Order: sequence, then C-alpha cells, then structure tokens
Amino acid sequence: MMVNEGMKQHPSVLGHTAPNPRLTLAAAFVLATVLSIPVFLILTLLEALFW
Repeated sequence: MMVNEGMKQHPSVLGHTAPNPRLTLAAAFVLATVLSIPVFLILTLLEALFW
C-alpha cells in the first residue's frame, strides 16, 4: 500500500460519500477580516514611526 492511497478513499457516513469541504462566502469574509486587521495595524504603526 502506498502512502497516499488512503487519502484517495472518500470518507463515507452511513453509506453516503461525504462532499468535499467548500469555503462559504461568510467564511471568506471572516478570513479576509481576520487577515486585514493586523495588516492594517502594522502598516499604520510603521507609518507613524517613519512619519
């Protein structure tokens, strides 16, 4: 058995194959917000230091 062979099998629950996870619009919005706030703060701090 190869190492990746187990990854090719799709998980099943009660005989039904589970769908692949998808990024929803709400999750994309939360991810963008979580990433943008620290970047905004860092850039604002750098601008204040070098003003």
